Amino acid sequence: MLAVLLQTIAITHVTVLDPGAAVARRDQTVLVRGNRIASVAPAASSRLPPHTRVLDGRSKFLIPGLWDMHVHTDVPEGRGVLALYVANGVTGVRDMGGDWDTLRTWRRAIARGELLGPRLVVSGPYLDGNDQPIPHLLVRTPAEAGAAVDSLARLGVDFVKLHTGLTREAYFAAERAARIHRLPVAGHVPRVVGAADASDSGLASIEHLLAVPVPCTPAESVALEPRYPVQGALGRCSSRNLAPLYALLVKNHTWVTPTFAAQVEVAGWPNRSVPGDSLQHYLPAVLRSYVASIFPMPDGIPAGADSVGRAMLRKRLSQLAEMQRAGVGVLTGTDAPLRNSPPGFGLHEELFLLVQGGLSPGEALRAATVDAARFLGLQDSLGSIAPGKLADLVLLDADPLADIRNTRRIRAVIANGRLLDAVDLARFHHEPHP
Repeated sequence: MLAVLLQTIAITHVTVLDPGAAVARRDQTVLVRGNRIASVAPAASSRLPPHTRVLDGRSKFLIPGLWDMHVHTDVPEGRGVLALYVANGVTGVRDMGGDWDTLRTWRRAIARGELLGPRLVVSGPYLDGNDQPIPHLLVRTPAEAGAAVDSLARLGVDFVKLHTGLTREAYFAAERAARIHRLPVAGHVPRVVGAADASDSGLASIEHLLAVPVPCTPAESVALEPRYPVQGALGRCSSRNLAPLYALLVKNHTWVTPTFAAQVEVAGWPNRSVPGDSLQHYLPAVLRSYVASIFPMPDGIPAGADSVGRAMLRKRLSQLAEMQRAGVGVLTGTDAPLRNSPPGFGLHEELFLLVQGGLSPGEALRAATVDAARFLGLQDSLGSIAPGKLADLVLLDADPLADIRNTRRIRAVIANGRLLDAVDLARFHHEPHP
């Protein structure tokens, strides 16, 4: 049996790691009734009600459910891989572009317990000035931008996503229309707009760090010029002082979602292997083919291009840590289901890369939990482990604060009160697609 809804679950003698709190709480018992956390108390003083499902938490660590804040779930066979998010402890995602009716249907089925999947925060089709293979609204004028946002507001989307192909005038028109409807706006930043002006116009989050310059010396600006068009997605060098830009992002509450897991493939090209390749057997062949078709890499690569890509990724990783220290809000996103970010699995790679760049494990974990909830305005119900909060929890066999890779060592997941125990997780991880 995969899971039981509305049961009472107790995780006993566990160390509770709440990323928003200063210290770990050891030897706790966390009681879940239905889809809510009923209590968090020292194990010695906890009394369990009859018929409670007990999980032994000795030598284990409990964290809030993780969030992947940049995914695309409306893909071929997408419904069938939603459970992979939950099996990897990712209990919430922000979907950055898809068919609204499809995503709304899935969200309702998940809420009713009919479909195993993460919480979905959804933009529906995004706005772009170019045709794309992903559901979008084609917008080429300010009038079309306003009409597109009006139509999304009527649908009831959670936020509006803007894409790279918009003109400067259409971009700002979309922002103005979204403000009228009180809809948050997130997405790509076209180079004709720039990160500063996008932030001033009200953009809630910049995806992929697009239009945020990479700090370089003048010599590096020459040496690290992109060797092929896709490599430009890693960023463009600048020798100017970026501290004022970071301060502006902080002032305007503009967050960044770097999606480093998705950039690894670009950075390492033409080395054709990425860590995510070892996980591709969990995905159906039709999905693997779809990903390859929408994100083709060039066949002919100039000499030295791979060293440029790796150098730019290293710079981006350390820059992100610098931005975080300056107070810029950081979100964890993967652009799943790309090659290096299979659903659910990619979030753990993203956490690892953030720590490689200079964030502490605690800071990376905070970005994926309490900060994601705060960005979404859901901190009253999600992102931390406290009585009354929704029961999205991940039980780990080892301490992620000692080594962020321990977020992969999952013993059990509770998603909206629905339990996946070790037996369930083993089944997910041993049933690859053909």
